[in-house]
Amino acid sequence: MRSRSDIDTELGHLQQRLLVLCAELPPDQVREAFAREAEPLTRDPPAELDAYIQERIHTMLVAAGVIEDESPTG
Repeated sequence: MRSRSDIDTELGHLQQRLLVLCAELPPDQVREAFAREAEPLTRDPPAELDAYIQERIHTMLVAAGVIEDESPTG
C-alpha cells in the first residue's frame, strides 16, 4: 500500500509532467496523454485516498487549462 507521502510525491511528478505535456502537445492531446501518465496512480488507489487523488488531479487539470472547473465549488 502506498502512503499519503508517496502519493503526494507521485502527484508532484504528475504536476511537472503536465507542464511538459502542455508545452509539447496540442491541447486536444494533453488530457489523453496525462491520463496515461496518471494511470499507475489512479489504477486501484488506496480507498481512503481515492477522493484526495481525484481532487488533486482535477485541480491540476483546471489550473493548466486542460479542463473547465465544473465542480460545485468551482
